[in-house]
Amino acid sequence: MKYIIYHLWIISLLFPLGMQAKVRLTSIWGDNMVLQQQSEVTFHGKASANSKITIEASWNHRKLTTRSDQHGNWNIQLPTPAAGGPYTITFSDGEALTLNNILLGEVWFCSSQSNMEMPVRGFRGQPVYGSQPYIVAADSKRELRLFTVKRDWSTTPKEEGITGYWSELSPKEVGDFSATAYFFGDLLQRSLDIPVGLIHCSWSASKIETWMDKETLSQFPEIQLPDIEQIKFDWPAGTPTLLWNAMVNPWKGFPVKGVIWYQGEFNSGGSGKEYATLFSRMITDWREKWGIGDFPFVYVQLPNFEPVDPEPSVEGNGWRWVREGQLKALNLPNTAMAVTIDVGDPFDLHPVDKYDVGHRLALAARKLAYGEKIVGMGPLYKKMSVKGNKIILEFTNQGKKLVMGTSPYIPAGKPPHPKPTKLTGFGIAGADRKFVWADAVIEGNKVIVSSSEVAV
Repeated sequence: MKYIIYHLWIISLLFPLGMQAKVRLTSIWGDNMVLQQQSEVTFHGKASANSKITIEASWNHRKLTTRSDQHGNWNIQLPTPAAGGPYTITFSDGEALTLNNILLGEVWFCSSQSNMEMPVRGFRGQPVYGSQPYIVAADSKRELRLFTVKRDWSTTPKEEGITGYWSELSPKEVGDFSATAYFFGDLLQRSLDIPVGLIHCSWSASKIETWMDKETLSQFPEIQLPDIEQIKFDWPAGTPTLLWNAMVNPWKGFPVKGVIWYQGEFNSGGSGKEYATLFSRMITDWREKWGIGDFPFVYVQLPNFEPVDPEPSVEGNGWRWVREGQLKALNLPNTAMAVTIDVGDPFDLHPVDKYDVGHRLALAARKLAYGEKIVGMGPLYKKMSVKGNKIILEFTNQGKKLVMGTSPYIPAGKPPHPKPTKLTGFGIAGADRKFVWADAVIEGNKVIVSSSEVAV
């Protein structure tokens, strides 16, 4: 009996060593993933200390080698060719680990708070318009893959520890995935006709500060950084740095084509004026951290919410200042904005129309990132002039002509937005700076604004 126990003890010591010898990868790498085409992908993981590791991709069968350090850490860069697949990638330090069903194409990182997090099936009691046909028709053969990052937070930057997995399409996976991100990816993949991978990384009620790193936020003395020794927070999604550290930082070696972003609601509680500085700095910081240049950053300008004020105001509420900050971010290179002021809900923080939001993000990405000759954004103010008692407004991004209406892209099962009967949302004031809601009409490619209450 002692002899048997002794040998079992020896085996129990050897078995973990054998398990540790196999190359290990963090969960951002896995079967069914999409890698950015024509890029340098930096794989990293664990193995036995000081061991030789080979990597071989089936698209060219060339063997690359690296060596782990004394702690077993290793990394290696793998160049990817043009879109295609499926492929395999095999890692080995004597024992092989193979990732299967890999596609090469376009990868987009989709992040922010609850309106990005809202799934295709909707929240409880809040269905997403037109979602059922997309859930039912989910097809695993489509070249569209999904990854959802599980909620996590940390007071210090993590290099690994992401919880999630890459999946092919299925009714369950589509139903549980971000609606805004899915409609974006669905339309993008159909137009490009190549593989698309979507990484969804959101947390409801999150403030922009929690998606930024400590070094950047230290430049803002008014922002209180968390104690790195703290182990509990009442509001992790509202605490600076926590979500960047745990949910975004581990992705830095994973090349992406670009980012889509839908956030700002929980930065509107105060004045909202600080959002312009924070948002632009966050975009710049993410690009610096990823180290792949000024990648396309496409974002949603907040939709309408809360009833219309009886009188227009120069100051307004925090939502207006957040929208202003989002508009100013267009001054950064390689940015685009999806205007959604017409598809929100005055009484619901989570508008149920996510199709139009995703579609507008896809249009913006197609123009910005892929150079398609389309109108990628809605009209933006260009200049004004005064003629008599009227103000004449001119715009950019207006296409052939300005029209009054709603999106013509109505998927099956989605009720259209009521077609407006007149232009609204224009305020006007005279020398006294007292604003009133104005009458507005389209004439050609200009909007003529006036009011009987104001002598211009």
